[in-house]
Amino acid sequence: MKLLEINAHAPLATWRGYPGARLKLFCGACGWSKTYDPERIAARLRARKWGGTMTPVASVATHIHWPCPGCNRMRWRTVLVAP
Repeated sequence: MKLLEINAHAPLATWRGYPGARLKLFCGACGWSKTYDPERIAARLRARKWGGTMTPVASVATHIHWPCPGCNRMRWRTVLVAP
């Protein structure tokens, strides 16, 4: 998967323009990462009334409240990636 060169303030809905795009969550401290379906993430944000498809990609990380399984820190970052 390659990092999409988009503005950090681009909305999560940007994934629709890239077939197979995923939201990549990674730890800024140790590099641990996992990808997620952006549509499910947007639905979860809507359900919790924290946003939705117009939430900036970089802001999704602020809603993660669990520590990294690799280093137990909370230095989350989110980006969009595509094949």
